[in-house]
Amino acid sequence: MGSASRVDVYIADNGAKVDRKTVPSAMILSHMISDAVLAATGVWVFTSAFGRVSFYNKLLWGFFFLTIALAAFVGVFTFAGLSFLEPLHTSLVGLAGSLGVVAVVVATYATVLNRSLSPLAFGVSLGVGILLFVGLLFPNVALFAPVVAALGILLVMLLAVLALLQKQHWAVWIVVAVLLMAFATKVQNIRLPIHPIDAYHCLIALALLCFGHAIRKRNQT
Repeated sequence: MGSASRVDVYIADNGAKVDRKTVPSAMILSHMISDAVLAATGVWVFTSAFGRVSFYNKLLWGFFFLTIALAAFVGVFTFAGLSFLEPLHTSLVGLAGSLGVVAVVVATYATVLNRSLSPLAFGVSLGVGILLFVGLLFPNVALFAPVVAALGILLVMLLAVLALLQKQHWAVWIVVAVLLMAFATKVQNIRLPIHPIDAYHCLIALALLCFGHAIRKRNQT
């Protein structure tokens, strides 16, 4: 199986606890690679697909993509054994699950309705996301973090369905992205040929690719 990596417990992006005392180094390496792929995917999709999006809309999409990418990037180093980065990684995962969720919901809403966000709408969205992030830092409130993610997925799905009803066919890629993200949250309960953490990273990366493809298709119409 290979030598075991250094001893400590790491909390993965999907909330799974990884005990380095019992996990082979080869598996830790696979987690690092899948996290790196997720980080690179987030940055690449955002920088390549959103050039024609209006400024404040683009900023919100950026908060969604780049909080995920940054959390994954730091995750590479925490898997490598840099345990002093784990509090930062935990905070970034929390930021992606709060501010990132608000950002993608509002950005999708603006995209579906073909609206350019005003500075006020952007500021309110940012404020709500930050307040949600701070609130989820409290242990009693943090229990509701999965609810926040699930509600965000549901709202984005409903917005995508609304777009499809309006014959905005690009929105089918939003539906696919949301289904992939929903599936990613359940990988720990499903038998897969790869480790659940790697599956989670890969599914989220595919979802980000689908979001980017949706925006490209929309810009072509």
